[in-house]
Amino acid sequence: MRGLIAALVLLAWNAAAAMPTEYRQRVGVYVWGKLRGGLEEAAVDLKRVGANQVTRVYIGPGKLWDPSGAADNLPLDAKARRADYKAFLAAFPVVMLTAYDSASFEQYKNGRLDAQHLAATKDEFRRFALELARIPGRKIISNWEFENDCRTEQWAACREYYQARLAGIRQGREEARKLGYPGEILSAFEFTVVPGYAGKPSGLVEVGAKLGGVDFFSYSSWASIGWDYDAATMYKSFEWGAHILQEFASKNRLTQRFLIGEFGEYWDQHAGAERMKALIDASIDHGFEYLFDWVLYDQPGNRDDHERDASHFGKFTLDGMLTPQGKAFQSWFSTAMHGARPGK
Repeated sequence: MRGLIAALVLLAWNAAAAMPTEYRQRVGVYVWGKLRGGLEEAAVDLKRVGANQVTRVYIGPGKLWDPSGAADNLPLDAKARRADYKAFLAAFPVVMLTAYDSASFEQYKNGRLDAQHLAATKDEFRRFALELARIPGRKIISNWEFENDCRTEQWAACREYYQARLAGIRQGREEARKLGYPGEILSAFEFTVVPGYAGKPSGLVEVGAKLGGVDFFSYSSWASIGWDYDAATMYKSFEWGAHILQEFASKNRLTQRFLIGEFGEYWDQHAGAERMKALIDASIDHGFEYLFDWVLYDQPGNRDDHERDASHFGKFTLDGMLTPQGKAFQSWFSTAMHGARPGK
């Protein structure tokens, strides 16, 4: 009986699978960590795998927040003018940026910021939004996983910092609109814990829902990716996740715009990519506007929370070879380009 039920779920999933053009327009790959070269090479490799419409990248102070590895502590607006960032941002119609300012970097995690720091953060994000709006296309400015960014006891202080960011983004895009700049600037609040998750407070519930000026809620979806799920169960997991989030947003009169900020799996542990295809289809079918796969390159030496080897998420190895997962993604994007349904 269980086998029959699984077969029926799988049949329903296949019938509802996302249309091929939606893969190219809504699925991107996250550029983070060790790169094969710099952002120029990353842009080339994104297009090699077929992800030439949507991507996500990080930007901020210090070596850990700079794809070039430089200890560059320039403000966000100045960094966005740097040649490598400028070319990368212009190369894709939609770019989500995980962004942190130099004005208050890390300080908000240790206690409430004073008015001077909050004002400086707001102004840096204002200038950043204004600078991004000079570039045609859609830019989505986000944080990184709120529950991991801030300790629970500091959430009140973090909320003030996050609100300053959002106020700056809103002011900057309004100035850009009046100046006639071509780019569209949107904001996102990223979280990892859905409402009602047993034993863990949700940043969406406690902080995100109380912020003003959020355009997207970004779900970093690792909690919905069961280690042993088959494709049909994965589809149902994301279908249910979409229901929970949409219901919460509706009851609290919040934006109904959601995206999947991170998803992925170890390609050395899961030989095929059927689970990821099911995840993508469920997310698109149930209203997530964009999805960002973790990550463009394998990250040798990385380990997860259970001290397992976490290096095999990449679409490419660091010497530029497509991984098995990269080949699957390339096939889906190529199929989408030629008008057939991925996986069919």
